[in-house]
Amino acid sequence: MADETNTPVAGAQNATTEPTKLYVYYYSDPDGTTKDARCHAIYTDVPFDTIPWHIHKEAPDTSMTDPVWDSNLNNGLGAWKENSGEAQGQILAEAQNKIAQLSQNNQLNTEQSAMLTKILASVTEGQENTQKLIMAMQKTMMQMTGQDKTTEPANNTESANK
Repeated sequence: MADETNTPVAGAQNATTEPTKLYVYYYSDPDGTTKDARCHAIYTDVPFDTIPWHIHKEAPDTSMTDPVWDSNLNNGLGAWKENSGEAQGQILAEAQNKIAQLSQNNQLNTEQSAMLTKILASVTEGQENTQKLIMAMQKTMMQMTGQDKTTEPANNTESANK
């Protein structure tokens, strides 16, 4: 049976329960196609010595609904501003959405056109069949009336001879 000991495990005395400090940076791509691409927070436990491209230390104003970094503001130092909707990426994304909607509408129109063409073909076929039936009925009626005319004069000649 194993003995229980209260001897500390190596390295356990050095463990701390202090939380790790998180550094918050903000990524901004003015040409991003989505709101998250234009601005989102980045959390790291390592501070950046040099700030990478599109990364900023300053947080955007919380009142902004769609913040984006503009490097031309603040005498060229840059600052956060509200997205104007004129960013190239956003315009491109909106155009792509419109193209997708038009493509979907075009596909629906093509399907409806094909369905209408089939219906029209069946209606035309039905009309042709009805026309053939009417022609056959007229032909039969003419044959019947033609037989009656040929039989009447024969009857008339017989009655005239008597």
